[in-house]
Amino acid sequence: MNKTITMTIKKIILSILFFFSGLVVASAQESADSASAQPAKKPLEKNPFESGIFMDYQTVTVTPAKTLEFILQHRFGNIQNGIKDIYGLWGASNIRLGLNFTPIKNLMIGLGTTKNYMVQDLQVKYTFLHQRKGGCPLTIAYYGDLGLDTKTSNAGYGVGYKFTDRFSWYHEFMFARRFCKMFSMQIGLSYSHFNKVDTTVTDGAAPTNDVASFSLLGRVKVSPQSSVILSFEQPIVVNYDPAFIVRSPNHWLSIKSGVAPYQNVSLGWEISTSTHTFQIFMSCANGIVPQYVTAKNNSGSFWNGYILFGFNLTRLWSF
Repeated sequence: MNKTITMTIKKIILSILFFFSGLVVASAQESADSASAQPAKKPLEKNPFESGIFMDYQTVTVTPAKTLEFILQHRFGNIQNGIKDIYGLWGASNIRLGLNFTPIKNLMIGLGTTKNYMVQDLQVKYTFLHQRKGGCPLTIAYYGDLGLDTKTSNAGYGVGYKFTDRFSWYHEFMFARRFCKMFSMQIGLSYSHFNKVDTTVTDGAAPTNDVASFSLLGRVKVSPQSSVILSFEQPIVVNYDPAFIVRSPNHWLSIKSGVAPYQNVSLGWEISTSTHTFQIFMSCANGIVPQYVTAKNNSGSFWNGYILFGFNLTRLWSF
């Protein structure tokens, strides 16, 4: 009798186990069928650029999550004094020290301090679309920078000074593509704004608080670690009469000297490893904070020989 009851209980338990096992298998098969029915995501393409910094500009590249990046950016004086200051080596220079951190995937935040105007800046970059093999053709990112001029005296901002007069802003959308292992390109559309500008340097003309810009970056890889890098930027003055004044290489178009910024042309060499990037280049922009590169580049034209040398150095730490 006891044996009969024991056997019956065993059969019930085994039946229950087989029943739930069947449910699990059926559920797993259904999930597998559902997953196979959905189209698989295309694999990501490699980053179009080795670094998030590109001479005077930013790229769509963001370091991996939990990465700290130290940046040293240096600009020497222009070469027009020749051997007197060793082609700008002993000339008036500009330097920026910065720290960037990537708290989560695709998001970078950073702080920096710059010698000229003693600008303290806060920056943010977010890459929200990535190029995929056989899929999305572009990597798209947004970059923003907020600068604070801490050098200019209160009187330097004229009558009715407010602390907010010291702020400047920069916004840019970047569209990049890695065409092949050797060549990548990026187009940038940016907008710079200064809350207040010095009207005494505009020769009586309307101040240029707002400047829009179009930039083009290109990189040609010549070895696993080295690349030739090139950039061009065309600024456009906004809210000027007549509107959208473009400064040509050798003369002004309907605008007084010292007002609109020049085009910026940069050519350089980049060496990259997994933790370091070094770029040495020539340019005509002495500013380093992006809104100063775009809107305050009115010292001289690259095409007329106003050229200076500069370098960028980055170092990464992962946590």
